[in-house]
Amino acid sequence: DLGVDSIKRVQVIGALQERFPDLPSLGPEQLGTLRTLDQIVDELASSVGGDVHPKAEAAAETPRHAVELITLPAVDRADAPYRADADIALLDLSGEAEADCAALESAFVALGWAVHRRSGPDLAELGSVDVCLVVVGDAAHWDSAQQRLGATILAAGQAVPLLQKADDRASFVTVTRLDGQLGFAGTADPVSALLGGVGGVVKTLAAEQPSLFCRALEIDPEVTPERLADLVTAELFDAARDSLEVGIDAAGERRTLLPSAYAPAGSVTIVRPGTEQQPSLLTAADVLLVTGGARGVTATCVKALAQRSEARFVLLGRSELTPEPDWAAGVPDADLKPAAVRALASTGVKPREIERACAGVLAAREIRATLTELGSRAEYLAVDATDETAVRTALAPWRDTITGVVHGAGVLADSMITDKTAESIGRVLEPKIAGLATVLAALGELRHLVLFTSVAGLFGNAGQADYAAANEALSRFAVSWRRHHPDCHVTAIDWGAWDGGMVTPALRGHFLARGIALLDPEIGAAAFTEQFTADHREDTVVLIGPANGLSGDAGVEPSAVSARRVLTGLTDEPIIQAHRIGEHVVLPATFGLGAMINLAERSLAGRTVVGVRDFEVLKGIVFDRPIDEVELELIPGESADGRTLVEANIRGGNILHFRATLLLGSGAEDAPSKLIPSGSASDANIYRDAIQFHAPALQGLRLVRAASDDAIVFECSLPAARVANGAYAGRLHDPVLADLILQGPPVLGYRLLGGACLPLGVGRADYYRPLPADETFLLVVDNPRTGRVDARIDATAITTDGAVLQRFSDVTVVTTPDLTEKFQTSVRRWMA
Repeated sequence: DLGVDSIKRVQVIGALQERFPDLPSLGPEQLGTLRTLDQIVDELASSVGGDVHPKAEAAAETPRHAVELITLPAVDRADAPYRADADIALLDLSGEAEADCAALESAFVALGWAVHRRSGPDLAELGSVDVCLVVVGDAAHWDSAQQRLGATILAAGQAVPLLQKADDRASFVTVTRLDGQLGFAGTADPVSALLGGVGGVVKTLAAEQPSLFCRALEIDPEVTPERLADLVTAELFDAARDSLEVGIDAAGERRTLLPSAYAPAGSVTIVRPGTEQQPSLLTAADVLLVTGGARGVTATCVKALAQRSEARFVLLGRSELTPEPDWAAGVPDADLKPAAVRALASTGVKPREIERACAGVLAAREIRATLTELGSRAEYLAVDATDETAVRTALAPWRDTITGVVHGAGVLADSMITDKTAESIGRVLEPKIAGLATVLAALGELRHLVLFTSVAGLFGNAGQADYAAANEALSRFAVSWRRHHPDCHVTAIDWGAWDGGMVTPALRGHFLARGIALLDPEIGAAAFTEQFTADHREDTVVLIGPANGLSGDAGVEPSAVSARRVLTGLTDEPIIQAHRIGEHVVLPATFGLGAMINLAERSLAGRTVVGVRDFEVLKGIVFDRPIDEVELELIPGESADGRTLVEANIRGGNILHFRATLLLGSGAEDAPSKLIPSGSASDANIYRDAIQFHAPALQGLRLVRAASDDAIVFECSLPAARVANGAYAGRLHDPVLADLILQGPPVLGYRLLGGACLPLGVGRADYYRPLPADETFLLVVDNPRTGRVDARIDATAITTDGAVLQRFSDVTVVTTPDLTEKFQTSVRRWMA
């Protein structure tokens, strides 16, 4: 019982709802009846349960995402994001990174910044800073790696209030030196690889403090200190905010992970039910040690694996299997608390001690139930996995018998990063890191090592910086352990949120209301058992469940952005070479539009461009001479109904090349449908006949499916092409496939105006779904309105069953006397 009057209860619940605004509002009639914490939780859970976000409805299939590297585009350097006389806190956590720190200090001093060097996470003497840069250093031992992760969390917690005082950009950045590929090359020593867990800290800080620029940099050890300083400085000036982790190799190539805030997914497979899986790789000779394996999610997985294999299990847990107290004997789980209160209240014990006693009874019951189900194939050892001596003693009889480890132990101690303490951080890190260390030290060679990690680490999660760090540390450890033990089956499983376990009814409702689908325990167990089949033996790090985080996407307050984009090397791309008009390569209009969309989505992270208004090609970018860079400019305008208008421009010196108004929102609207015009079909000879000029790499209008005097329907298809590492793409805008939309109106314009045409503007573009690569879609070109030398035409990309993918309305096409000859020159060139 809260033990307070109704007015105070209103204040308490009001504070709760202010902290968690997605929870439902409770009216006076409800508040009057809610007197206990359980009643409040139950009421909120039932209220939330009836308002499920459509994205959270149970999916017919559960995805398994390979966590893998993807190459990033070059940095778009923001113009003056910091104060001219910025203050930077430079922390050397190891005390052994003097060369790197000295080079960094010199680079920052050259910028006119004041550098404050520190050898640990203590920032108490500083009043405010614009940048906090944490150089993590190396770690030769498990305990030093764990200490560095904890120190990074403490540094972040101390940095937040100092960074919040900055007037301009405020940044928290970490630097590690593993392999230049975020620990995913696996070349670092497995213990050193644990330091990759700082990425979890940075991603969590970004979730808690979305106004901060946050980045975990992982730089190749072969890079010199001076080069490192240049790379770090460039990253600090990056206009993009969505790349929370960046690995940079010795050649300067930048990478991040998928899935992530940068992009949702890479390689995906579907979790198969146990009845459809290949045979398990485990045999009767296998004995798996399972930490945390007698209760919760881990027990669910182990019981499923026992059904799919003949393996035996040693379950390691902290809970002692003592006889139940008299007051609990024969009492159902739901009635334990009242029974405990009746039996123990007179002894003067506190409510917290009663809760602890009930929890102990429930834990023991769950362990016994697990052991009963597993029968003679399982043995339970009550030992703290972090106690090295106790673990070694307990496992000594099993040392040469155990063939694999499933490390599922974990503890939560949620609080915002500013409230973390060394003690609370240690409680979370130790079961994951020290627990794994003690187990591996007590055993011989292994054939299997499966680590339970979490989506909370992969994406970061507010309140869980320590848990995120521990899980990300284990995923990097898995990659390195596999490389150093090639005969061992090693997998780290980033679990999405399970519908059960640590997810309470109230938290379940909270997730569902925000569109976060929960993992059904039966499907989760099937995903686990499938990792022990030949199909998935080579999986190293996988995410089970949707490719999105648990904290949602807070986004940042829109502000003006000006950045410089390097064009060097762009004309070497085959797609760009295929866009030659006459003698010269010309940047496709969809790439100009894509550059603006890309910068908008990446600098205003958490938003998607769902529409474009008044896109104009004022002076195309013609590569008749070297063009080193252009300037991109974004100016936010009105915001309403969760959408923001942004004016966008691309300039080269004093020349304005492109401009548009971008419409950004949280996601696209539902796709409408469009009637497909009928007519006669024919081959599309538009390229050979110089009606269009594109070389084969852009020849995606495959077939004229229907044609009339005022409409053409094309069948379209092109293979996937990631140009300039995605620098001209958006979440819904593919500059290569979108070029096909703009290829259609000039064909109809050719018929109406009697000559070759170029698209020079789009009145309105609406994005509903991405255009599909390597698949056929239709392009309907219709509604022409002609002038003397120009025409306005609509172009709509649709699926073969008529669902609209993207609609470009009022596409302006223009013809000039010499354009046909230029197109013919282009055709002769690519046909030669």
